[in-house]
Amino acid sequence: MAKIFSYGTLWQPDVQISQFGVTFSVDPDLDYIGGWDIIKIRMHGGVFNVAIKGESIISGAIVDVPDDILPEVDRYEGNEYKRVDITTLTGNNCQIYVKR
Repeated sequence: MAKIFSYGTLWQPDVQISQFGVTFSVDPDLDYIGGWDIIKIRMHGGVFNVAIKGESIISGAIVDVPDDILPEVDRYEGNEYKRVDITTLTGNNCQIYVKR
């Protein structure tokens, strides 16, 4: 099971069902990371949020993604993002998708 810090759509059940056919367990309490900023980038005909190193605090949800679905989530996030290890301000060790 991969713990993903989601600051975007991955924590939303309707996105999970439409993209992966299942819902993931999502921690009901928001968590936070420091030292990152959110910027907007154009890709695939739209504008999307992406995290980059910075000085802000970002809120998000911890999503438990089954290991067998993780490659599908990587494809959903796209080549513009990469997964990196991070520790939230409450001490959760997880991963986050950031700008490649």
